[in-house]
Amino acid sequence: MRDYRADIDGLRAIAVLAVILFHADLPIPGGFVGVDVFFVISGYLITGLVAADLQTGRFSLSRFWERRIRRIWPAALATIAAALAVGWLVMLPQDYRRLSVEAIAQLAMAANVFYWYTIDYFSPVAELRPLMHTWSLAVEEQFYILHPLVLAAAFRLGRRRCLAVLMSLALASLATSILLLERWPMTVFYLLPCRAWEMLLGAIVAIAAGAPRESAESPAARADEPAAARPATERRWIGELLGAAGLVLIVLPCLAYDRRTPFPGLAALPPCIGAAALIVAGAMWPSCSVSRLLALEPLRVVGLASYSLYLWHWPVLAFLRYCLGSPLPGAWIAVALVLTAVLGALSWRFVETPFRRLRPAPALRRTGLAAAAASIALGMSAAAIRNSGGVPGRFRADMLALVEPFCTDREFVRHVPTPESPTFPPIGADSSDPCKCFLLWGDSHGMAASPAIDAAAREAGVSGIAALVGGTVPLPGFPRPANVAGPLGGHPGETDRWGESVMQWIRTCRPRHILLCGRWSVHVTTPVAAQAVRDSLLRLRSVCDESDTHVWLLLEVPNQDRMPDPRQRILSLHWLGRELVPVGVDRQSHARAQRVVRDLFEPLAGERLHILDLADPFFDADGVSRVGPESGPWWYANADHVSPTGARDVLEPLLRPLFQRIAADCARR
Repeated sequence: MRDYRADIDGLRAIAVLAVILFHADLPIPGGFVGVDVFFVISGYLITGLVAADLQTGRFSLSRFWERRIRRIWPAALATIAAALAVGWLVMLPQDYRRLSVEAIAQLAMAANVFYWYTIDYFSPVAELRPLMHTWSLAVEEQFYILHPLVLAAAFRLGRRRCLAVLMSLALASLATSILLLERWPMTVFYLLPCRAWEMLLGAIVAIAAGAPRESAESPAARADEPAAARPATERRWIGELLGAAGLVLIVLPCLAYDRRTPFPGLAALPPCIGAAALIVAGAMWPSCSVSRLLALEPLRVVGLASYSLYLWHWPVLAFLRYCLGSPLPGAWIAVALVLTAVLGALSWRFVETPFRRLRPAPALRRTGLAAAAASIALGMSAAAIRNSGGVPGRFRADMLALVEPFCTDREFVRHVPTPESPTFPPIGADSSDPCKCFLLWGDSHGMAASPAIDAAAREAGVSGIAALVGGTVPLPGFPRPANVAGPLGGHPGETDRWGESVMQWIRTCRPRHILLCGRWSVHVTTPVAAQAVRDSLLRLRSVCDESDTHVWLLLEVPNQDRMPDPRQRILSLHWLGRELVPVGVDRQSHARAQRVVRDLFEPLAGERLHILDLADPFFDADGVSRVGPESGPWWYANADHVSPTGARDVLEPLLRPLFQRIAADCARR
């Protein structure tokens, strides 16, 4: 056991700053690897603590878990309680209900499982979830339950065999992470079996090289345990090389990785190895340059409060984005960083530190009871919020009537097929024929328009299928763009195979009509991307020429990015009493935004490739788009997706003549 090591607090500071800057959309595109650095540090410190107690015969599971409760639970409970309190003030009922469910998941130490089942970590939607970051807390908490049991059993076998057990488990976890990454990336990202190797790497270092006291919490931490003499510092050049290499292995991924990087898998090895190298360098050669750099007072202070800073930074950013929109202006990012620093410092001083310093036995026993009571009370509050549907009485009924989410409740939208086993749900009129008259192929914009397409097709007596997956490009061989995420997991290979499965259905069933509905403007932002879209469309057209199939390109509804979405408008009315004016972007602005799309598609239009502009019915005689009627639900669910009411009231009249034509054509077939 060592004395306090300031360099580990400095390493924590680098990890938490990388994560915060990444989440703040500052130029640290791979800052998410800071979480992996935290995992290695946690495995190292916890294993050192358990191993020291095992060696002296003083190890107690109850004492270990009590320490973990004091270290993690009070600050986490305070963050959850604050998130629920702020959510009461600003969140619409459906969002507040979801927040309460997320709070319950974290109180059950299963937040990572909940998010694995519900949302892509790198999705833009995740930026509005105030407790999204608790997935990593759940991973650590699950590790803390299992690891001391495994370590206590392996420790009896001797040091070498204990190392062999830890190495075997780490290699098995790493192999699982690598093998499953391509097909199940969110499983690998969120779940402990695929993440355990990172903490086990720290554990291996702790057993092999020795570990410090419980944490770099303060120079006086764990003063009741003896310190061992530091090892000799000969061959310092090795420590210098090891420390420099470790720092580079952490910093380079922070700058070189981004949301497109398949992660964790092999990509997590450099930052984890870098963290382990820095820990070893500081243990064996504490006077090396990098260790002294990490021990500088500014980094040490940030590292001491790193847990509280991590807890508070995400809710601050998420609530600001929820109220103000995303991306946040630079000034508000600065406000978020200041708020994070202030709240993190207060949490460390008045929540973390007092609970961590409890020593008398009665106080320790009371800790568990107090934590249990607080968790139950908070859980019951969250359950009440959930059961009430998000407490809708906080807002006037006429306000809530103005906003609807875009369509996600129909069977053909809920159904998310896999690339290997694509089964397409029906849309339109009922039919037992597996080869339908038309195919709706789309992304989330196709989902939003699907109620209108379904209703128009039913009225015309036309049956079809819906191939709808958010974040995908409705064309063959075209991977998801870097700035869009979706439920297939974020890996380009998945979306490639998805497009090919749709193409296989087209070749087999030879539908008479194909409707392509997507947010085309985000896919043609560069000449290379535009050419890729053009090539994919030409490939689809060549297949359709063979089967005499007509392709309909549905262009986008007007994008209202320059104005608050319905959620922000309701909050503005609720808090500031501002009038809600249902007026949006003008036709000229929309035309400029869509010029590249039209320049790409219009030259390709012909006998079997047609263009239908979904934006036309939104513009009034003055050339200004409307986002909704004077009263009643708005036509927009957010800046660029129509609501079910918008689909029914605006798009369905536009689509009726199209489906009458499709019905007549299919009847002649």
